[in-house]
Amino acid sequence: MASSTVLTKLTDAMNKKHIVNFARPFEPGTFTGYVLDVGAKFFLLASIDDGFEFEQYSVLRVADVRRLQSPAKYESFYKAARRLRGDKMPRRIKVDLTNQRSVVHSVSAHLLTVHFEMASPDTCNIGRLINSDSTGFELLEIAPGAKWDKKPRYFRFAGVTRIDLPGRYEKALLLVGGEGPD
Repeated sequence: MASSTVLTKLTDAMNKKHIVNFARPFEPGTFTGYVLDVGAKFFLLASIDDGFEFEQYSVLRVADVRRLQSPAKYESFYKAARRLRGDKMPRRIKVDLTNQRSVVHSVSAHLLTVHFEMASPDTCNIGRLINSDSTGFELLEIAPGAKWDKKPRYFRFAGVTRIDLPGRYEKALLLVGGEGPD
């Protein structure tokens, strides 16, 4: 599916508040959620889990979307379950979707899960933005054992394929490891 077709379908899904489902080339399985905002290269998704509950916000590249279903095949079931539980539509957060740099800067108040899937599809880096320049940024990372690194690592904006804002795992890291060193 051409990027312009994907962009049109994502925008339509956002405007009609459809639940979408799609695959990406970097992982097995699919993403399901509400499209909250769409830019030329990136879009904001409110991901929902297997129980159709809000999981986390994800910023994803439009070019990576494969097999987009809008509305998702079982949208009426998903929405009925959410309505009967009293779930609300996830609120739209403000994210500048212009490019990787603008995305990182606009969500920098949050703990970030940054993916560089072209280079390393099975890993991510979780941490807080410390500093940036025109080509990259420093991230102070928190390890799987909820221990903060002593020094930040530098990453290039160009390699970023996805950014997630805290889901349950990341919130557990913060609960145990704290908000980070001062």
